[in-house]
Amino acid sequence: MEARDIIKKYDSMSSHVIGNWLNLWQECADWCYQSNDNINRIRVAGQEKPPQRMIDTCIEANNNFASGFFSHMFPPNTVWARYRHPNPITMQNEEVAYYFEQVSRIAHRILIGSNFAQEEFQALLSMGCFGTNCLTLEEDDKSIIRFKNLVISNIRIDENHLGEVDTVAREYKLNIRQAIQKFGLEALKSANFNDIDAILKNNPNKKYTFIQCVQPRLDYNPKSKKATDKPFASYHVCKETNSIVLESGFDYNPYKVSRFVVGNEEIYGRSPMSMVLGTARRTNVVYRSLMVSAEQHSNPQWLIPDDDSVSGMSNRAGSFIRWRATNPNGKPERLAPNGNPQLANEMYKQHDDQIKRMFYNHLFRPLDQYRNMTATEVNERMTTDLMTLAPFVSRYIEEHVTPLMEHVYYIIAKKKLLPPLPEILRNDPQYEIDYVGRLSMATKAFETMGAIQTLRMFGEVSQLDPRMLQSLDNVDKDKFFREIWYANSSSMNALKDPSIVRDEREQQAAAMAAQQEIQQAPAMADAIQKLSGGVDENSILNNELGE
Repeated sequence: MEARDIIKKYDSMSSHVIGNWLNLWQECADWCYQSNDNINRIRVAGQEKPPQRMIDTCIEANNNFASGFFSHMFPPNTVWARYRHPNPITMQNEEVAYYFEQVSRIAHRILIGSNFAQEEFQALLSMGCFGTNCLTLEEDDKSIIRFKNLVISNIRIDENHLGEVDTVAREYKLNIRQAIQKFGLEALKSANFNDIDAILKNNPNKKYTFIQCVQPRLDYNPKSKKATDKPFASYHVCKETNSIVLESGFDYNPYKVSRFVVGNEEIYGRSPMSMVLGTARRTNVVYRSLMVSAEQHSNPQWLIPDDDSVSGMSNRAGSFIRWRATNPNGKPERLAPNGNPQLANEMYKQHDDQIKRMFYNHLFRPLDQYRNMTATEVNERMTTDLMTLAPFVSRYIEEHVTPLMEHVYYIIAKKKLLPPLPEILRNDPQYEIDYVGRLSMATKAFETMGAIQTLRMFGEVSQLDPRMLQSLDNVDKDKFFREIWYANSSSMNALKDPSIVRDEREQQAAAMAAQQEIQQAPAMADAIQKLSGGVDENSILNNELGE
């Protein structure tokens, strides 16, 4: 591709954003995004938010959404992503189970040692505000992996025919010194950067605009080791010089993009904030009215006589209203404030709660909200509540988390940090990823809740009719247990091989039979002794013989 083709492609992708999307993102940022809100306006760093916003409910709600989602999806003290073989039978092999257990722990340690937590939290804040987030993943010599959250206004995306985001472009600025550090002096000279020494001397802080575009390479060569033959092509273009500064490629797309909700014929996502903009505006108006009413009740207006007509009227608290006195002896008096602050307060609370519910804050409430419940009831209630987020969680896993963890596996393998591959996997090195955070587990809860409810039903019915328990003979109890274990993403390394379980049960049965024989031996010996002692004189047999 030529530089002009990439610039043209970026401009075409930007045409979907300019206008409605930028305005929407800017308003959403004004209400709830406190980190970076320069979407379509220029604002000096550190400048105060727009003065028209009087409430911080949306900021609080978005923070609760991001923190709650992160803690339930990526618990830091738990290996929340587990690699495993897609074949359950192969996974029952002890060496295979141990291998994937070690891989999962290695990946978790690397993520903990990187800046994943900080940047993923920022990505979730972007999701709550804008409906689209983008997290970059790069190799790092120090921490092995480094992440960076990109604000929505800095990226452009495009989909393939399946609706998957496979193309990402972004615009960024560098001065000449930073450009040399990133690309190298020779690369800049080849990209029509003339008189670099003069630029460094006379105008070192001049900013140059660059565009990076990452897209699938249609003609990539899987046998080639060259970067320009990788599945994903990467181009860095300088707009001022209209030239390609760097062309390379990736095995995995470094941009991990996800959307909250995608509307028909739309590429970018819709956010919880975009869904409560109307409520936020109304809440702001109600809050302003509430503050005015509260101020007037605490500091009422005054009515004072004057010889002229009424003048100087104001609705500000403590103000004076001059009026023509009909009584020469009229004295100043306080005006009783109008309005109903209690009603305004109730309306504000309703709007405030509605905003927080739209950000799903009620799903991440503390455990003290589940008083007077058993541990089982609490777990079932929390699981049921979190199922509300199941559609979003499924999309987030598919678009964001799984591509991220596949890329992590690739980097671990590339840096030769994987344990030795078991012999059984040398010709079948496949893997899949299970997630064991509370949110991801809630999406799979239906797989086990039905079976558990069935067992409970049999337990209740069997109390009335014990014969119902015979129906459980239709269930392969070992398979049932393994299916429940598998559905809950418990460690397969903890399970024994079925053949070992079978052998142990046979040994236990043999040992129990031998023990029973030992216990029954004295009784058998006594019976034999009695039989060998002859016929008793008083026995019926003796009488029959006529003796």
